Amino acid sequence: MSDSSFLVGHSLLLTRRCFIRSALAASAWLGLGSDTHATSRPDPGQVDSLVRAYLAAYDVPGLSLAYGSGERIVFAQAYGLADRHGHQQVTLQSLFRIASLSKPFTSAAIFTLVEAGKLHINNNVFGPAGILKSFALRTHADWLQAITVEHLLTHTGGGWSNKENDPMFHETDSSRTVFIQQTLDAYPLEAPPGTRYAYSNFGYFLLGRIIEVVSGMPYGQYTRQFVQEPLSITDMRLGTKKPVAGEVHYYGQGRDDPYSVPVELHDANGGWIATPTDLVHFALGVFSAGDKAGPPALLKLETLRQMTQASVPNPDYACGWSVSSDGDCFHSGGFAGTVSFLVHHHDGMAWAVVVNTRRAHSEMENDLHKLSWDIARTLEAQHQ
Repeated sequence: MSDSSFLVGHSLLLTRRCFIRSALAASAWLGLGSDTHATSRPDPGQVDSLVRAYLAAYDVPGLSLAYGSGERIVFAQAYGLADRHGHQQVTLQSLFRIASLSKPFTSAAIFTLVEAGKLHINNNVFGPAGILKSFALRTHADWLQAITVEHLLTHTGGGWSNKENDPMFHETDSSRTVFIQQTLDAYPLEAPPGTRYAYSNFGYFLLGRIIEVVSGMPYGQYTRQFVQEPLSITDMRLGTKKPVAGEVHYYGQGRDDPYSVPVELHDANGGWIATPTDLVHFALGVFSAGDKAGPPALLKLETLRQMTQASVPNPDYACGWSVSSDGDCFHSGGFAGTVSFLVHHHDGMAWAVVVNTRRAHSEMENDLHKLSWDIARTLEAQHQ
């Protein structure tokens, strides 16, 4: 199944952006504690009741969430079961597949290379002058040669949509080089690059390969060393079909089989596993230059502005982030067996929530986004 949750929460964000009215009001409750990894549970009853209702409504085994600002995780809680068979509880250290929440990490990795002077987002991807110049261009060669790194970042490359026959959800025993060539041959572009938006997992997969060529390092190693470690994120790793130690089990609903997803193939577009606190620290570090408070900034302010500049074909999506008109940045992720959601609010707060099941063709993902905003409103109200 394709990852189709990338923009579900946009209308919810626009209607709930007034929940946190100002940075000053937020700081009244976000300043709890002095430890950068400290957690707090201000009057948990209201939050717990909201979460329990959601778990019951969608038969969710386990859920984990975290909220933070600056360098602090100010509220984090885990609910339910990581493994129903073994009756193992979800903990704050439990790792979850985050699916398309991997895309902001890949975007951040690209922009660290931009800041290092090793890459420009206007660089061509294919063709004699392209970064991935070894591939044969047999169909729409002129369009393929026109694709830039920015087109891949903004899903405006002209094809490879996740809507129906997403190439990233087909098992392959081929090498990644062979897989790319097969995809270029079998999935011709549908429009000139830069003219339309089509959410593309394959486009972000290609960004992973670009990172490898430009940096000379495997994608996962580069992202860990230059994105995660500077933000003190040490638990994240690329997922595998079989859960690793500390990772939750995933539960399909209907005909979904979580363990049929070729997770290893998805690395740069959907392969990471993480905790919500990891995700929050990432968002706070990426946006630190704009927040002007918190951890050392991963990216310079001018780079941050470039990363969050929406494309012309889709004013609601920038480079690896959905964006709202008032400066909120967010992304969702979803595979069979998992849903995730990450927000950086324009006032400087960030939060993340993950679950270990998914009910396709339902309001489950929308309601998870709504739940996260309702909790933000509840926490703000308790600390005004």
